[in-house]
Amino acid sequence: MQLLVITREDFFSEEAAVLNDLFETGLTGLHLRKPGATDHEVRALLRAIRTDFHSRILVHNHQALSGEFDILGVHLPLNTLLQADKIRDKGQISCSAHSPAEIQAAATVADRAFISPLFNSLSKKDYRGNASLCTVPKPKGNTLWVALGGITPNRLAAVHRYGFEAAAVMGYIWQCGRPLQQLAKCQAAAAGLTKETNHETH
Repeated sequence: MQLLVITREDFFSEEAAVLNDLFETGLTGLHLRKPGATDHEVRALLRAIRTDFHSRILVHNHQALSGEFDILGVHLPLNTLLQADKIRDKGQISCSAHSPAEIQAAATVADRAFISPLFNSLSKKDYRGNASLCTVPKPKGNTLWVALGGITPNRLAAVHRYGFEAAAVMGYIWQCGRPLQQLAKCQAAAAGLTKETNHETH
């Protein structure tokens, strides 16, 4: 099972060093999400991250940066993707889906899609989970369906059984101030969760 990490919403001291360390310990996908940040601020962080890790990064919004850096792609609002006709040159395209209708729509425009919130958020107070999203049929195709919202190591096996081949963690990684240790716990829980061990029909 693929593990993705979403950055903290704020910038913090030595952030690039921490992200480099996460990549060093096997992180295969990072979503660089900084709501309200300028292109300049996000550009500075990307420049501080080792270039050999850029191919594992999707940047939320800030489309212009995908032309400056050899990053994996961009994450954009679903509505933007549905209305756009020239997004595909940005590498991989990611979006979020919060309802059965949005899940169906995401399958037509995205290479990967977060389905959220599955469980109560660890990072956003009063952001309640919607467990029924776990069982929404996922359209067949090449879209990577990513579980998001309250993801912890002990929930990885469950979301995997529901047909998710990836999960994104944010609050669990950052809240306690030990991101490397927290990622290691997630990696241990995800080990062995492969397509062959997923018996859910989707």
